Amino acid sequence: MNEVQSILEPLNPNDISTMSVYKGDDASQKYDSKSGVIIITTKKYILDTFYKNNIENSSLKNEIPSTEMLAKIGVFGSKADSKNLPYDELIKYIYTNTANDTVLKISSITFIKPSDAQQMNPDWKFGAIEIMSTLDR
Repeated sequence: MNEVQSILEPLNPNDISTMSVYKGDDASQKYDSKSGVIIITTKKYILDTFYKNNIENSSLKNEIPSTEMLAKIGVFGSKADSKNLPYDELIKYIYTNTANDTVLKISSITFIKPSDAQQMNPDWKFGAIEIMSTLDR
């Protein structure tokens, strides 16, 4: 128990995006564990992974030079209900070993300059990105 506490104690609850618990057959089949598994996905992991997979080696790096900038911009998909929920939107496109076993494939990411983004949402002072998945085509 002390080992678990030493791992979980430094985590700030505000930094956690998702937490999944697997036990029984799920834990045994998926993770070869007889006692269970807890998977915690942090917001930093989501930002870092999405940035590395989709922005770092693309032309978007000019507008979004770091994960810190990615955290400041608006993110939305083709569905209106996903607007301004960056972690909830970005997690759809990365594999995290948690509830999103099905990862959406991106067909395009469009950067929206700050002046246009602020017309959509006044909080988007640094711009926004619109992500289209292959399902949206």
